[in-house]
Amino acid sequence: MKINYIVVPMLAVALLAGCKQKEQEAAVDVVVPVEEERIAEEPQEEKPVELVPVIRDVKHVKPGTPVQATSPAKKKEKGETLYVETDGAQGRVWGHVTMYGDRGTGTIHDWDENTLTVSVTRHGNELFAVDQNSRQYVFKLKQK
Repeated sequence: MKINYIVVPMLAVALLAGCKQKEQEAAVDVVVPVEEERIAEEPQEEKPVELVPVIRDVKHVKPGTPVQATSPAKKKEKGETLYVETDGAQGRVWGHVTMYGDRGTGTIHDWDENTLTVSVTRHGNELFAVDQNSRQYVFKLKQK
């Protein structure tokens, strides 16, 4: 039954489009465009395509030399892992975050046993975290 809802309108559209196309073809046969006749009478000259050689700088390297990356590699700085906890609007949350300078990522947990991935930025002695659900957390860093 559902197929009839698709097939019947498609057949109707195809039939109507075929009738409309025949009317347009008849109209086209009567009218002869002037520009097409002029183009057929005047042969156009083809211009040869000029090839430009490409010169590349090639460095000769001894066989067996390791290949170096073309883009500068990021520094592999060691991250600082911190334990964080706070009491917020969703209750108590705790976990570990790894900081690389003023930015980092980590995993926190809440009382409902949910595990959340967070992106963290450091602002003074506070860490501002945003989880995958766009909830925000503020963790105070303890002074050593």
